[in-house]
Amino acid sequence: MKTRLRKKAGLGVAALLMTAATGVASAPPAAAAPEDCPRGYVCVWNNDVAWGQPTWKSEGNLYNLHSEHGMVIINNGVRFPGADHIRFSVTAYGDNITGCLHYPNDPNRDSFLGPVTLHSAVWGGEC
Repeated sequence: MKTRLRKKAGLGVAALLMTAATGVASAPPAAAAPEDCPRGYVCVWNNDVAWGQPTWKSEGNLYNLHSEHGMVIINNGVRFPGADHIRFSVTAYGDNITGCLHYPNDPNRDSFLGPVTLHSAVWGGEC
């Protein structure tokens, strides 16, 4: 009798584990993220966590972008002396803010909460 109960309990646990594993395996793929910013681009998300595809992306400069939901700016550029950093100017938190983002392997990201206007994101030399 004890053996039968152990087998049934073991089968129940195995079924539960298989169900849980199937649930994990069939979960939708994770949301797109900074990995969706192509190499050599500056990318901007219309949210404060870089969720989903970048709303704006460019190998060139970006100007006059607005978001009511926060903003993430990422420099995914490549080393190119004189033109591998992003200098940006935004209005956020009621202030005008400027910054400079290095290419990957150095600080290459900034984020802002709430309403934000990106006045410019321009490629240039060392910060």
